[in-house]
Amino acid sequence: MAQIRLNFLALSDSSFSFTVFRKPKDVGEKLDKTQMAYSFTNEETQLRCNYIISFSSDQNFEPYKVSSHDFIGLTKKFLLLRLLSSISNSSNTYKFYHYKSFTDEQIEFVLEEFAEGNRIIVLTPYYLEEQNKFGFLIDFKFAKNKDVVFNKHVQRLSLSLDDNFRSNKNYYSDKYHIIQNFISNSYPSWARIQIGNDLPLEISNQLTEVPSFLLGKKEYLFNINNAAYSQFQGLRNYGPFKKIDQDVLFVFIFETRFKSFANQLYLSLLGKLNPGTFSGFESMFKLKFGLSNVKQISLNSNDQNELKNVAQTVKNLAFGYEKVIGIFVEDHDEENKITTSPNYYYLKYNFIKEDIPLQVVNYRTLGEKNSLKWSTSNVALAIFSKLGGIPWIVKPSNTNCLILGIGSSHKIDHETGEVSKYFAYSVCLDSSGLYKSLEVLADETEHSHYLEKLQSNLVNLLNSGKYSNYTSCVLHLPFKIKHREIEALTKALAQVSSMEFIVIKINLDNKFFGYSTHNTYVPYESSFIKLSRNEYLVWFEGLLYGKEIVDKRMGNPVHIQFLNLPGTKSFDERKYLQDVLNLSGANWRGFNAKSIPISIYYSQIIAKYTKAFETLDSYDESILSNERPWFL
Repeated sequence: MAQIRLNFLALSDSSFSFTVFRKPKDVGEKLDKTQMAYSFTNEETQLRCNYIISFSSDQNFEPYKVSSHDFIGLTKKFLLLRLLSSISNSSNTYKFYHYKSFTDEQIEFVLEEFAEGNRIIVLTPYYLEEQNKFGFLIDFKFAKNKDVVFNKHVQRLSLSLDDNFRSNKNYYSDKYHIIQNFISNSYPSWARIQIGNDLPLEISNQLTEVPSFLLGKKEYLFNINNAAYSQFQGLRNYGPFKKIDQDVLFVFIFETRFKSFANQLYLSLLGKLNPGTFSGFESMFKLKFGLSNVKQISLNSNDQNELKNVAQTVKNLAFGYEKVIGIFVEDHDEENKITTSPNYYYLKYNFIKEDIPLQVVNYRTLGEKNSLKWSTSNVALAIFSKLGGIPWIVKPSNTNCLILGIGSSHKIDHETGEVSKYFAYSVCLDSSGLYKSLEVLADETEHSHYLEKLQSNLVNLLNSGKYSNYTSCVLHLPFKIKHREIEALTKALAQVSSMEFIVIKINLDNKFFGYSTHNTYVPYESSFIKLSRNEYLVWFEGLLYGKEIVDKRMGNPVHIQFLNLPGTKSFDERKYLQDVLNLSGANWRGFNAKSIPISIYYSQIIAKYTKAFETLDSYDESILSNERPWFL
């Protein structure tokens, strides 16, 4: 069994007691910022009573001894305060801060300061349930200054890019060595924390080794259920899982200044410009593509007067064809998030309204040397998928299983800071990664109405008969979803008796990390470790057996938590972890695209689109409910 070094520094003893101060809480009594509320058993009545808790003595508060395992959250707060005291009274040489956000608290040490922000080390109190140990998570982060635009310099400082601004192949080893250097340089200043009058507890200076396990490799199915472990090779060898049999018209849309690039794009999609990397639409996707079914619309500019009739023009050109798609060349600075085609979203929205797929090609990115050569296959894949073709599916772990990726895009009033609109939707898939539809679940201005709609529309969706052939349903929730939204979804599921339900929270941006014993420090792909009875850490990217070479920056592990539902039967969590992993290979935005489960990734993309669409006149959210994956 392989071991992974979790970014966790354990305490020498996790069974200890400490003193707090408490008093009974009156109904409606307010707490100050230093106080907390906990429920204790009254020693005389043996009934549970609410108490106000403080770590400092005050009038009407009495001392009370608490065991470390009585209240895990309270113990973590206590450990953080004791660590702060220890550092403040030591010869620590690093500038440090006590950072608090909602329920999370941590200590941040500043390693280096830059104009773009600070490189920091973060210590966060944590209870590793699987090993019954208290301690501190330790991680390296780059904290970008709020007024700094995200760019390649920020990516380099955060280790995403190397010093030459290329993908940082040494991401894992760089992080590991930064953390080890910090421990070596500062350990004496935080090595021990005092618990009352007892002997101090020691914090380990070694990352905790935990056993790791392996899920199965992602396996892809193609034409006539032929299987392969590579998306590209499988598609090239066997053809798509479902090809497009209808006649298709391809309409190139571009400003006259991009005519030369549009011609290059056409030749590349035809397979004549870069046949070594993309052999052509007909060869790869079994889809006719050439002068006989390609037309163009040339624009003088990209303002709304030019764009407002483009969708209708494409529709008119498509007379006699069963399918049509627009291919729009635009100029967009992705690094600085500046669009020099400000009406791109206007065009995208109007195509969705007309139910015509649109593929956008960024001249700024693909016009660079060799970019088109390596990107044409991804552009072709997205076009094929938007037209209704199915390039591949993944071999599922659970059959007859519907997966709903729940997303939201709330509109904030910039003047008041309050939410002015609540919007939620569901990306409907099955466990093979097959896209079904996008359904709007709620679009309200009042939070209470929003929760009611979220609940009732999910019930209606699941009872509609549209998905009656599925025997189970898994909800994939983003980490930032609110507790009251989860409650509304849970109540909805309780009203549907036709399926078994599992609810999973998937956190892509989490506080956990881990390192293998391999000299690259990168764990193997599909490795996972167990953190608690219902929490796991999974590596969607990593080393491949027999090919232990890192040729790109490997992503962070993903934190996965199973939420307990009333009445849920026992189930094999490993099978559902496998399906989450599999869905990271069902991304039709590109070959070997971002290794994130599409139930969450597609929701992120849709949220960005809806935020931009809201600025358009006459925006109608209902048109987004669509069985075509327009967001690819």
